[in-house]
Amino acid sequence: MTMKKQASTPDVLDPLSAAGYPVGTPMAVALSGGADSVALLHLMRAYPGLIAVHVHHGIRADEADRDADFCRALCSKLQIPFYLLHIDAPAVAKQTNESLETAAREARYGVISALMREKGIPVLLTAHHADDQLETMLQHLLRGSGTRGLCGIPVCRPLGEGQVVVRPLLGVSKESLLSYLHGQGLPFVTDSTNDELCCQRNFLRLRVLPLLRELQPNAPLMAARCAEALTGDEQYLDRLAADFLAAEGNTPTRQALLSLPRPVLVRVLRRLLPEPPTARHVEAICALLSGTRQSARLSLPQGTLLQLRRGRLLVAKKEAPLTATVALLSAHSLDTAADLPNGLAVLGALSKAQEAALTARYAYHTTAHVAQSALVGALYVRTREAGDVILSGRMHKTVRRLGSLSHLAPTVRARMPLLCDEEGIVAVPFGPTRDGATKNADLTVYFYFN
Repeated sequence: MTMKKQASTPDVLDPLSAAGYPVGTPMAVALSGGADSVALLHLMRAYPGLIAVHVHHGIRADEADRDADFCRALCSKLQIPFYLLHIDAPAVAKQTNESLETAAREARYGVISALMREKGIPVLLTAHHADDQLETMLQHLLRGSGTRGLCGIPVCRPLGEGQVVVRPLLGVSKESLLSYLHGQGLPFVTDSTNDELCCQRNFLRLRVLPLLRELQPNAPLMAARCAEALTGDEQYLDRLAADFLAAEGNTPTRQALLSLPRPVLVRVLRRLLPEPPTARHVEAICALLSGTRQSARLSLPQGTLLQLRRGRLLVAKKEAPLTATVALLSAHSLDTAADLPNGLAVLGALSKAQEAALTARYAYHTTAHVAQSALVGALYVRTREAGDVILSGRMHKTVRRLGSLSHLAPTVRARMPLLCDEEGIVAVPFGPTRDGATKNADLTVYFYFN
């Protein structure tokens, strides 16, 4: 649905219709004072319940103050309620270790969302247009993005709980907006940093887009049309992925996953995983599914663990080693064991009452016998770490693969106490003791863990 077209007025999406909100829903316009946002505000001025929001980023000094004053005066002339918000973008960037541009954008949307929540406004309008769409598509192309990235800027996206961002100008070129401003006699301000080759987007805008317009004067509108077509394709493929998981559940079978066309499989994985997989991760997952092993595991970033179990793919979170909840205690200091729910190792003889109390508290218990003369430095306990091995039978054996531990669940094996000294692992519960550490054994170690 489009607004009623007037002389020299660009075709603009009706934002409420695009977002699925009824007529009369209040909206906010993100007003920078630049040409795009001024045109948007003027085009939307007849909507009831409209407000304008300008964010002062704490950068560009006097120029930023000038922009805020301009926006206030413009809204006063148009009789649109105006709100000025402040952020300290450089401080946010330093705190989050992000680029100034990224930090400013996130902080800007954060304070605008808070104001909208306070005022009961669910829709935010931004002035992204067809030229912005082309720049974004080129950026994603340079990153090697697939269909999802080449869709560019979406018309609508979620902002906060019950809030949405709408871009009514995505089908309108910058040239059309400037022509509209000129025809209406509307002034605007210019951000001096837009003319600096300080980032990839500015380079594309200042150097690449002029060359594209020499080849195709309507390049931004062609890009907008392409993005709209790709968005339709992406939505269709994503719907196929949703239908697949609705039928298979969140633990699909290996056979069902392997039967999917690659584009649908990728979108199924996006829905299953907490973070979208990269192309390299998709290849690794496909190799996992195509292998001959009935049970296999694959570690992914953000602590995600994929497990192939009984022909089904399971997604889980890797458990971090719980080093703070295991300890080496003496028989005389067991009063602190109450703070160690996962496990402990005890040196020295235990009374029958102590043994009974510990056996009742912990699911697993065993002993190891070592010679103090074979130890190097101080004894301590810790949980298993990646690459842990123990010297047993003149061979370094991987602790994680010890057959004697097969009766323990993987999560239990990950957090059980390992007896160590400065040379490495001395003893593994239910497993071996290091070569040479048992000759003339004079020390008994009791392991208890859950």
